[in-house]
Amino acid sequence: MERAILFNIQRFSLHDGDGIRTTFFFKGCPLSCMWCHNPEGQAYEPQLMYFADRCRNCSNCAGMASSEGRDVAGLLHADGCDTTGLLHTQLCIYGAREVSGRAYTPEELIHIAEKDTAFYQSSGGGVTLSGGEVLAQPRAFLRSFAGGLKGKGLHVAIDTCGHVPFEAFENVMPYVDVFLYDIKLFDSARHRQFTGHDNELILSNLKKLSDTGAKIEIRIPIIEGVNNDDTEMDRIIKFLTQNARPQKVWLLPYHAMGTDKYQRIGMIAEGEFSTPSSQRMQELAEKFSVNNLPVVKS
Repeated sequence: MERAILFNIQRFSLHDGDGIRTTFFFKGCPLSCMWCHNPEGQAYEPQLMYFADRCRNCSNCAGMASSEGRDVAGLLHADGCDTTGLLHTQLCIYGAREVSGRAYTPEELIHIAEKDTAFYQSSGGGVTLSGGEVLAQPRAFLRSFAGGLKGKGLHVAIDTCGHVPFEAFENVMPYVDVFLYDIKLFDSARHRQFTGHDNELILSNLKKLSDTGAKIEIRIPIIEGVNNDDTEMDRIIKFLTQNARPQKVWLLPYHAMGTDKYQRIGMIAEGEFSTPSSQRMQELAEKFSVNNLPVVKS
């Protein structure tokens, strides 16, 4: 039976599309954005997370860690297997160790989504598939999951970075009501510097997706010193007006809420980033609005 690995399921979400939503976060992403607030979503396999603030140095896990030749203070599984991680979590009575990532079938996820149907109906909400990168998941799984959601009459949104083969979009397009499409930088070299890949595939896919008539909402993280200068924003605006014409543009100020996660999974945050001022966010909103791009500020 086809399965996919998720690291979080967030019910009653208000920031992943219209209305009240259930957001499913899939593990695995082709990009490695330096400011990523879900770094546990980058790897495709389950990972052991260590919460130092919960640890009481009881040493229950010390024997296992030393037998593996690993540091007690929370290293990952090199082989991606979560068996040892589950044993670690069972040994830790204080919850200092958790496994990020669990395999689900489409049917299991559809059952979870259905629980809040009344809230979707009353608020104009639905289900959002996010990540990581949802379109990097097994295609048969996604067809079954998204198709099953539509079969239940639920509104389906997909939040995507766009760095996937276009066939991944075509695979689910009949079942998706709106694509929440991330644009991080227009300059290709800077995009590679900050995310690990250039943006040629991302921009090409956005144009192709728009040409199909799909409903698209653009989401732009606004990061001080990275992409909030006039030159970068003007180039994004020009591309959108000429190639996409989205229904909405979400301007999302950077936040540092995910920085603690890096240490928990044994990663090192590669940069320090800042949130633009409210004045700058207003200036950018006006810049998009003047060009007839409907702005939503978060």
